Amino acid sequence: MPPMLRHALNGLFVSSLVAALLVVIGPGTAVSSQDTSVVAALSVLLAATYAVGFAGPARPADSRRREEPTESVDTTGGNPGRALRWLGALTTVWACLMAFSAEFGWLGFPLFALYVLLLPPRLAVVAVAVGTAIVVAAKGAEAGTLGIPQLAGPLLGALVSTLPVLGYQSLYRESQARKALIAELIVTREALAESQREAGRLAERQRLAREIHDTVAQGLSSVIMLLRATYAALPPDASLAQERTTAATEVATANLAECRRFLYELSPPPLVETPLPEALRRLVDRSAEDGLSTAFHLHGEPYPLGAECDVALLRVTQEALANVRGHAHAERCVVSLCYLDDRVTLDVFDDGKGFDPELPPQDSRGGFGLFGMRQRIEELDGALTVESAIGEGTAVAASLPIPNGVTS
Repeated sequence: MPPMLRHALNGLFVSSLVAALLVVIGPGTAVSSQDTSVVAALSVLLAATYAVGFAGPARPADSRRREEPTESVDTTGGNPGRALRWLGALTTVWACLMAFSAEFGWLGFPLFALYVLLLPPRLAVVAVAVGTAIVVAAKGAEAGTLGIPQLAGPLLGALVSTLPVLGYQSLYRESQARKALIAELIVTREALAESQREAGRLAERQRLAREIHDTVAQGLSSVIMLLRATYAALPPDASLAQERTTAATEVATANLAECRRFLYELSPPPLVETPLPEALRRLVDRSAEDGLSTAFHLHGEPYPLGAECDVALLRVTQEALANVRGHAHAERCVVSLCYLDDRVTLDVFDDGKGFDPELPPQDSRGGFGLFGMRQRIEELDGALTVESAIGEGTAVAASLPIPNGVTS
């Protein structure tokens, strides 16, 4: 129950009880001392019963109420049986006080509000009707007759105490629904912003790829063609010129290959319409066209990882297979993709000549490729390990945790 409503009910209950006590057993009243003691004892019991119901269980119900705005406003820990027992005890003590004086009918205002707040609608109607009947009976007994005033007053009081609470409940549910809608809109907006940022990154990558292709790559291709034409036009005895032309051609060819590799990195990955396992399978199958015996194994049920994870695993596989084809002199290569409960693992094993991982990068076959693979995986909080030995092949193992928001 919201603090404002709680304080309002507490204030209404206390003020009604104090006002009734002042009228019934206050100074100048003609109530006997014995009746005064009974009324005081019943009033203390009523106040204690009321306090017990609001102490402790109300706090957990507040958070539950915020999470479930369509339910009734609860102050009893979400236990209808406890609410019914508590309100039954309050009503019983209140009815005993009403037997002494109809002035305690003022307590019907907070009690009727509690009926509406805590009980199911049908039961709340019955409880309000019973409470109204108690007030009517007490007024009629006090007046010695049952007329319009004895009926109209309690009925009007029941309406005044219940209709505002019903209106408050409706406003509260609407407010909570609006909060949930706003939270959903914020999540949707963040997702849309992220998709727009991703689209912007992809567009920029494509733009860079086009610019590099149309400038650097085309220029290097032209340089290679000119060098080859120059080499063909050189006289046979120009050995020095031929040697330097050949060296320049090799350098330009190597740089063109690196440029094309960079373009391939910038270009959109083949994952737009193809799931990661299928993309890896096609990549492994293409590697088999170079005379390498390859195999792809999938373990577990695939689930979406997000574009960044898919691209990282695809690029790691591409780099590893490129190393196998270019350096390993292997006969067989196996790629395994495994979907676990909390992470995804990728293993690339070849039976090639292997290398010494302890050697500096410029001396090992891995070079910048292994560094780039490791950097890609570590940027996504993953880990990449390389196990190899001279003559014993190489195993590259990558592991990525499941991104937040993804359920396996």
